[in-house]
Amino acid sequence: MIPKTISAILVCVLLHSSVVAESAEQSQTQTVTNMQQVLHKAQERNKDVKVTLRKKIDNQRKFKGAVREISDAGFSFTDARTGKTITLAYKDVREVSQTGISKATIITTVVLVAAGIIIVGLFLSYRDNA
Repeated sequence: MIPKTISAILVCVLLHSSVVAESAEQSQTQTVTNMQQVLHKAQERNKDVKVTLRKKIDNQRKFKGAVREISDAGFSFTDARTGKTITLAYKDVREVSQTGISKATIITTVVLVAAGIIIVGLFLSYRDNA
């Protein structure tokens, strides 16, 4: 009984991780509306954003910082390392994402912890019955 339960839990975890991996895949370039949504959410929550550029600026392609201003043509943010305000056009940006833990990571962690608790509980109840 225990091996079947463990096998079922492992199958569930593997299926969940493959679904999360499929949903996490993004195209190489985001649309302008997606970038604006991410920027507005980050600005509302006072979170930093990670910006990946198409071409290097100051010998750097990735930046991290707080959003300052968002317009139809582009946006500006303060770089976390240097403190400089950088203004970028959407056409120069490949991807914008919020910093922090993603929902997929949180869900996966909760599922794995719950599965571990269930396995330990089943093992202890099996041991007490034997």
